[in-house]
Amino acid sequence: MINLNKKIAVLLVVPILIAMGGTFAFSAFSGSSSITVNSTAGHMTWELDGHLIATNATNTPITVEGPNGCVYEIGVAEPYHNSSGVYNLKLGSQYYNTLKTEEYTINVTNFAPGEYVEIEMVLTNNGTVGFVATPSVGGFHTSSNATYNPSGKPINYMNVPASSFMADLESATGYIYNVSYQTPTSTSGFGVSLSPEGTAIMDIWVGLGNSAGADVNHYQGSDFSFTVTVNVVSDP
Repeated sequence: MINLNKKIAVLLVVPILIAMGGTFAFSAFSGSSSITVNSTAGHMTWELDGHLIATNATNTPITVEGPNGCVYEIGVAEPYHNSSGVYNLKLGSQYYNTLKTEEYTINVTNFAPGEYVEIEMVLTNNGTVGFVATPSVGGFHTSSNATYNPSGKPINYMNVPASSFMADLESATGYIYNVSYQTPTSTSGFGVSLSPEGTAIMDIWVGLGNSAGADVNHYQGSDFSFTVTVNVVSDP
């Protein structure tokens, strides 16, 4: 018999690294997430899936690679290109049920100014007990590049609706990002009791600003990382 009063503490740490390079100030976006699960008591099983949901990459093909050997070429004349910019390409799944450290890596290369990717992360409760997952996003850091970025500029978080992100991307210089969470219900979502078979969904947009067409790119040859932390505890 499972003791529902026992507590479970789970820490999800997700650093994502992005690097840029190229003659025409194109960039490379790569990411990794190190997931550490600390279980103090009880039993549960959960799954983290990543999908490429959208990108506006067209003339410059980008390559999107997930942790399970899933590689996609996106751009005009490339096999996975969709002129609508809407995708549902699975980047891979990771499963957790014991004390361990896992990595979830996403690599995206060849960004051009004004381009973005939208990555959807889905946490699913595959166990038989409920738990509560509370996320936070932060900890952005950039590396310096002697030629393009001597001072290490910050990455800007745009706390805006998805409909406003593209306008910000057009005017911004350097990388910007935005995070959106699924609206919770009584049985699913972040911050509420996630019942067995319930899901919690997070959408992350990462884009390279177009500098209002000024062709300015202060991040060529640099990289950045950010951390997504999800604290998971058993139902009280």
